Amino acid sequence: MATHTTEHAHEMPRRVVLIDFDWQDADLLPELLKRPGVSVRLVAGERVHDPGVRVAELCGIPRTLDLADLTREIFDLAIVGERSSRRTQLESLLLALGTPTQTPQEFMRGTAEHEEDSPAIEAPLALHAATLEHTLGGTDYDALLEHALPDLGADAPVAMAPVPEPSEPHWRVTSLDDFPSVESRARLEAALKDLVGTSGAGTAELHAGDTGPLQLVAQVGPEDKLLRGLVDLASELGTPQVVTRLSEPGKGRTWGAWPFRTTQRRGVLAVAAIDPEQGMGQWQSMVEDLRSTWDEEDRERAGTSFPYTPLRETGWLPASEFRKRLELALERNRHDRMRFELHRIDFPDCPAAVQKLCAALPPQVRDTDCLSQTQPLSILLLTAGSPDGFTHLRRRLLTLWDEAWREQADGTPAPAIVDHCVTMAGPEDAEAFLAAAHDWIVP
Repeated sequence: MATHTTEHAHEMPRRVVLIDFDWQDADLLPELLKRPGVSVRLVAGERVHDPGVRVAELCGIPRTLDLADLTREIFDLAIVGERSSRRTQLESLLLALGTPTQTPQEFMRGTAEHEEDSPAIEAPLALHAATLEHTLGGTDYDALLEHALPDLGADAPVAMAPVPEPSEPHWRVTSLDDFPSVESRARLEAALKDLVGTSGAGTAELHAGDTGPLQLVAQVGPEDKLLRGLVDLASELGTPQVVTRLSEPGKGRTWGAWPFRTTQRRGVLAVAAIDPEQGMGQWQSMVEDLRSTWDEEDRERAGTSFPYTPLRETGWLPASEFRKRLELALERNRHDRMRFELHRIDFPDCPAAVQKLCAALPPQVRDTDCLSQTQPLSILLLTAGSPDGFTHLRRRLLTLWDEAWREQADGTPAPAIVDHCVTMAGPEDAEAFLAAAHDWIVP
């Protein structure tokens, strides 16, 4: 089976998490934020008053006191304070996640990460596993250690226990509701094989990825150069690419590549030489079924990590996508009472000034903020975290509004805007939050 990776010209910035910064480390944080090619996505600490957490709050960076949040987003690098008192616990977690680590000093000096990351503190892997389980599940640490560390008594067994052979799995696809996740390449290939057999196609491919280049994760049939070109176009343009042969041999057969996007992933389902008698409708419905199945799976996983989920669309969101973000906010608040605010900001009747502000606003908001505009003179803004975060954002918004108004009104000062806000601090606020959202989204 041939496998290739579709590369895109642009490079994504490295997603970095900062952990347990003391005052000496926190002095480096402003320089880290200005570092080209680096995106600081989260700052983690033990207590609210930790230096790193306090500086992150001043800079408007997402922050957490729960190490489990490190598992809810993919990070390219973890920068851990050299004097952290819980280094074993952190290294156990990062080792399991496959996230390389550096100290702040190593990162600023440009020291390369080791090709094979290993904990700085030597300990049996079983001990690291026990520490990881304690971090994520809160299980009694002493009980975990008793099972993790070897028995050193006189009667301790010295021979390794045999590992039972796993039974051969029996699996068969009956519909796209049974499509497995992207991590199971063999099952995806088996699923595509069933679909090709029922539709008369020559080759079928499934490409998927998150924020990086799409990868060919499953293929049935020989490699098809025309199909590869259609996949690249569909991924780049975000629209279906369909070609029908008008001459013999194979007159009437169709090649197609259909892109789709879920909460945390994107993909392209591509098919070569579809039998014209089978029609295109079934393939298009299969793409939609696959998208909805993966999206449901992604949403279940994203509910406890929103708004730190990867592959979030940025910029202005359509009403349908904005509603999905509100649902994820409800799920996150239900999980750990993360605070959210929904703002409806009304502007005076000057469409040209509002349009200019809307063009300049997306780069000024945080990655965790969500924007939508369902009415010409209003915008919707969903924010997460403490009220202080919105204070800085409101200041930037007012500056943009004043500039946009002065340009349209010959330098006169901008009139006031009206900010309607509803807050969700706990699950008890969910009903009022949803009611306000419904009224504001529907024109």
